[in-house]
Amino acid sequence: MRKLAMIIGLSAALSACVGSRDGGAWEPEYVGRTLRVEAANGQVTNLTFQRGGDVVASFNGRETRGHWEQQEAQLCFTWGASYRECWPHDRPFRSGRTEQVRSDRGNVVQVTLLR
Repeated sequence: MRKLAMIIGLSAALSACVGSRDGGAWEPEYVGRTLRVEAANGQVTNLTFQRGGDVVASFNGRETRGHWEQQEAQLCFTWGASYRECWPHDRPFRSGRTEQVRSDRGNVVQVTLLR
């Protein structure tokens, strides 16, 4: 379960924030979009961000749900009742660009914004 939580949390960190697309309230650019996260062991997880802080992680034909939260220069995830991991980001994330990030737990992943 820890390995799953690690993979899920890793990718999101690369995302950066921009204003909302409709000129309304501020919203991170990754809301309504999917990030592809590849762990050092080659496992791929797709993270789909929803409004309200929900995130769905899809991997190996399975899904798990968690919560995301934007905090200053970090994107944090909570999986299950207590597993929390945060990822730094300091610039807008662009579709198709792959970046490497390291979490506050030391996990390193390659992240690509898909859509």
